[in-house]
Amino acid sequence: MGPKIKFTKEQIIDAAFEIANTEGIDNITMRKIAEKMGSSVAPIYLNFKDVNELIEALMDRIVGVSQQLLIEESTGNPFDDIGRASLRFAREYSVLFRNLVMKNNSYMKGYNEQMLPVLIQEMKNDPELEGFTVDELNTILLKMRIFQLGLSVMVANGLLPEDYKNQDLMDILSSTADDVILSARIRKSQLK
Repeated sequence: MGPKIKFTKEQIIDAAFEIANTEGIDNITMRKIAEKMGSSVAPIYLNFKDVNELIEALMDRIVGVSQQLLIEESTGNPFDDIGRASLRFAREYSVLFRNLVMKNNSYMKGYNEQMLPVLIQEMKNDPELEGFTVDELNTILLKMRIFQLGLSVMVANGLLPEDYKNQDLMDILSSTADDVILSARIRKSQLK
């Protein structure tokens, strides 16, 4: 009997991430991961009881990648940061991005549960958003996410004019954020 091949959970998640980024999350199987790693499925099952447990770990990795992009794009302006990170994710991980946001699946529920509190906290730290309640921040965030997600989908699918640079996209996101915040301030002042 030959030596047993051992892999860490991280190595297996890395392989799953590569498959998800090229073929989509729904195409992840234990057999595909084993093939990618040049082994049988036994070492995979030593680390994960089934593909669902592996996909949960993969989603944690995706959240981690998203958070890392948010940190790397940190300027102190939450909408700029969120927008830059989202556009970058859509560009760098376009298959995975499309799989997460353009297909009816349960993957984004967990992602949203993990990321939304982080984003709201970013917003609370922005002096420009001072005075808004958490509910109002959630509404502002939802409006911005709808717009930003649409723009990111266009990026991931190559639907924007070729001459649009990243700065052009950031200018669009920034002016939209200004409009949404101004509108929220006007609405808030009219309700007093």
